Amino acid sequence: MIVGDMRQLAQEILLYPQAVRRALEYLISGGLADREPGRYELAAGGLMYALVQQIVTQPSNVHRLESHDTYLDIQYVVSGEERIDFIRLTDQLVVEEQDLAVRDIVYYARMENQESSLVLTQGQFAVFYPSDAHRPCCAVNEPGELKKIVIKIHKQLWNNQYD
Repeated sequence: MIVGDMRQLAQEILLYPQAVRRALEYLISGGLADREPGRYELAAGGLMYALVQQIVTQPSNVHRLESHDTYLDIQYVVSGEERIDFIRLTDQLVVEEQDLAVRDIVYYARMENQESSLVLTQGQFAVFYPSDAHRPCCAVNEPGELKKIVIKIHKQLWNNQYD
């Protein structure tokens, strides 16, 4: 997992994998923050795309812990704030639902007292790899308006195969 802030991106961007750098550059120059909610293709064939979301955060018990096998997630907060609970994948996680073939998602049972949390505010982002189970869109103190962008990067792009 990576946690960053767009205000420090110039100093840190060279530390990130190439595909993550490309996605963060789309956040800076692609006008995604001004777009309406929806899906936007960033690379041919669905290898990288953005989901612009406008939601109301909810208590963590409303959301499920999830992971992905084919895509990594960059979760970026345009406005508002959200708490994301997370835990590294282990054999202790109990699968509640799996739909990797169609939706690239696995849901897990809550891991009481074993999950950690982070709070993202405007301009901050987190990168979740397939080994990072995460519960996004949670309220920090109480439900609130959140506009965020989730960029999905296909595993074909992880090995610097993206030009």
